[in-house]
Amino acid sequence: MASSALSNLMLAIHEKKTSSLDLYRPLRNYVTFTYSEREAQLIEDDLETLKQLRSDVERVPDPSPSARRDLLVSYYKALCLVETRFPISPDQHHVNAVSFLWYDAFKQKHKASQQNIHLEKAAVLFNLGASYSQIALGCDRTTVEGRRQASHAFIAAAGAFAWARDNEATKAMIGQSSTTVDVRVECVGMLERLMCAQAQECVFENTIAKGSTPGVSAKIASQAGIYYEKLWLL
Repeated sequence: MASSALSNLMLAIHEKKTSSLDLYRPLRNYVTFTYSEREAQLIEDDLETLKQLRSDVERVPDPSPSARRDLLVSYYKALCLVETRFPISPDQHHVNAVSFLWYDAFKQKHKASQQNIHLEKAAVLFNLGASYSQIALGCDRTTVEGRRQASHAFIAAAGAFAWARDNEATKAMIGQSSTTVDVRVECVGMLERLMCAQAQECVFENTIAKGSTPGVSAKIASQAGIYYEKLWLL
């Protein structure tokens, strides 16, 4: 985590790490065995694209947080399509040669491995939230525009963590003995509130800089305080 150039600290989240995974071959084999070789050939380009996206996600994060964000968005969209077309589970009639492994972002010796696409999707959303937080921290908060950009990026980070909480985290835990704390409902919910608090603080900084009335400033500061207070009540 890091701090801004201002005296008050703001936090960004480091991404989760994963291990190398070949999605191409198991998914192609499933189509061949379940349908036909011809059907497998028809989706060859899509599988190659998926393979490349997964390979790019595995690499050390791009030095450009914006490029990393775009990659994670593309991969998450691809996973949503995979989920509708390929049943991934230990079932013998499903795609059972795929096991997603991810390390905890905060305790990197801890890891989870599941034949469950929701772990993959939760991890990708976690990393998307992390990339947005890095974008926010890279903004120049000594300027009005920089603070505005930082606020928007923190809000986007909160949205990614909230989507992970509401749509993937619970599904990644159902019937599973292996998961990491960082993608559990409680943790991504906490990160959502942290990002919201920091976004509101950026708004408060701009309110002060613009010389708003004490009443307006107090109202915005109070909302930021509420967000921060919720973090301590977890």
